Amino acid sequence: MDNHYAKRPVAETGRFFVLLFSLMCSAVLLPPGTCYAGNFDVQPVRISFTAKTRVGKLVVRNLTAGELIIQAKAFKWVEGSDGKDVYEDTPDILIFPRVVKIPRGGQRLLRLGTTVGPAIEERTYRVYIEELPLGEQKTGSGEIRFTLKIGIPVFISPLKTKDGGVEGSLTMEGGKAVVQVRNSGNCHLVIESIAVTGRDYRGEKIFSKNLTGWYLLGGASRKYATQIPPALCAKLSTIQTMVRTTRNSLEKTMQVTGGMCGPRTR
Repeated sequence: MDNHYAKRPVAETGRFFVLLFSLMCSAVLLPPGTCYAGNFDVQPVRISFTAKTRVGKLVVRNLTAGELIIQAKAFKWVEGSDGKDVYEDTPDILIFPRVVKIPRGGQRLLRLGTTVGPAIEERTYRVYIEELPLGEQKTGSGEIRFTLKIGIPVFISPLKTKDGGVEGSLTMEGGKAVVQVRNSGNCHLVIESIAVTGRDYRGEKIFSKNLTGWYLLGGASRKYATQIPPALCAKLSTIQTMVRTTRNSLEKTMQVTGGMCGPRTR
């Protein structure tokens, strides 16, 4: 199990997994039957440690119709040069118990601690809580059952917080608008929204796209891109982006020239 996660990007989890499993149930070609998704709740949704506070807790609540077994595992969390989240095994975060059985309608407490203190940069981790199969469980003919995994961010505050926020640029090439954002501070922030708007020579809005943001760790960068249909791109005079975060906002506007839309299509 450990080797499966070491130094590999991990798909984002949490509430998105429930939607993903639902979509998979409708997309996989199977005989008529039922698609089950494991279901449990974890609170709180974020843990923060400081020089004075080095212990925390998570409450896992079983929302299924039967017994539930969950396993908790901690990973160091970094954002690579390509903007993707990467997770590595770590001994920095202690969890007890790591495996627990929860009866129907019940809940269990997981205690968290850390073996390290604050550093110059914020330390970032994720604790993944994963549902384990209940042995040779049979769900019936034509049925399939998926398990659920939820990732909880864990942060260790730096020795001293460095003021900063999101910085970035807006570029366009081949009909694609690219928003490059960077966190200039040493603590994480959350990108709440990224709006891209295009206007014609009369100032009328003819293109609009809202992109989904995510955590942006201290010193990390990410790119967000959206393709503009050629017919609309050819009419653009300006393109603008507005990035809103939990720390500050960023607005960029640029003039659009014909070469930015790529070769003409017949």
